[in-house]
Amino acid sequence: MRPDLDKEFQELLSNQSFIDWINTPSPELDKYWNTFVKENPFFNDEIEHAKYIVKRLNIKNPPIDESLRHEMWRHVQSELDTPSTKVRTVRWWVAAASFLVLAGVGSVLFFLNSQSSHPDFDSVAKIDPSGNEVKLILSDNSEKIIGSKSPSFDYSSHGKVVVDSKLEIQQEEKSKIEEEEILNQIVVPYGKRSTLILSDGTEVTINSGSRVIYPVAFNKKKREIYIEGEAYLSVSHNPDWPFYVETDHLEVRVLGTGFNIKSYKNEAQTSVVLVQGSVQAIAGSGKVLMKESELLSVSNQTGETKIEKVNIIEHISWKDGWLNCNNESIGSIATKLSRYYNVNIQTKSEEVGNMEITGKLDLKTDVAKVLDVMSFIAPVKYEITDGKIILSTKY
Repeated sequence: MRPDLDKEFQELLSNQSFIDWINTPSPELDKYWNTFVKENPFFNDEIEHAKYIVKRLNIKNPPIDESLRHEMWRHVQSELDTPSTKVRTVRWWVAAASFLVLAGVGSVLFFLNSQSSHPDFDSVAKIDPSGNEVKLILSDNSEKIIGSKSPSFDYSSHGKVVVDSKLEIQQEEKSKIEEEEILNQIVVPYGKRSTLILSDGTEVTINSGSRVIYPVAFNKKKREIYIEGEAYLSVSHNPDWPFYVETDHLEVRVLGTGFNIKSYKNEAQTSVVLVQGSVQAIAGSGKVLMKESELLSVSNQTGETKIEKVNIIEHISWKDGWLNCNNESIGSIATKLSRYYNVNIQTKSEEVGNMEITGKLDLKTDVAKVLDVMSFIAPVKYEITDGKIILSTKY
């Protein structure tokens, strides 16, 4: 559980009604708290952790005053300084348990964090989406080069993967997968796209210049993946098995839903567009519960967030081979086309970059035809110079 999620957790452990419900349930308490759980599905983790603490440590009353909490924590720290490793370990558990019973809220988070496990995404080599082919990086760091333009990867619940409905790639043995989550990585270069079916049935459409790190089989209490770049997700619905997407600047906590997430390293913002369902976005210390047709943007520099209603088609049409523009700047379009076709498109001046276009560009055709359409609906022309496509004014 993340430290920035502890507010609800603290409130639960400070709520006598919640504690009574766990220790001595009654029809009235059952009705109230079961309704609360149903209406607040995003708090499932906090509720389950609070239940565990109340039961395991036999908490009868809310935590006591702050001064005693500090005193007990100093006691725990002194126990940790004991020379003998064996004695230190035993005393740690005794001291920590005593401290938790008395001090409760603040240090409970420390205890829970030590008990939880998350996929170690940082341990996976970050492969840049360069080159011309999609790469599947297995857990032993071996690479599989996939030649098709838009390959699909379909994982079974046991971690077996089939590529493009025909090529089966051997993964780790099932017994090993059950012990820990084995991580694979898909790297999609500019000019390519890919589809990933995760072992739980979640479908991830991966855009150009992106990579996704994910377990070959989910066997934890949470389903967690990492995305850099852009992807559209249709998450397999399971309210008892939360799904998380991590980026470098944002975490999204999901219930069965469809949404687009964009987090490119060289862009100023990370964004989420919710198409259907519900997601909770966590950026820094803030949380936002998003509604359908909302876009949440987060500044990668300052962490500042902004949420607004949008036309979702403008943000997800890429996955179907279209670019829907509504007063979108040519500079922004040039960036998207460069990534999509793996070409270098630049604007000759700031004036050209700031021009806006409204229309629908067919990305299923070659880049020259797309640029021809742009030249028809806007006063711009293009020319190829030193391997670059330069957009300039017609007049």
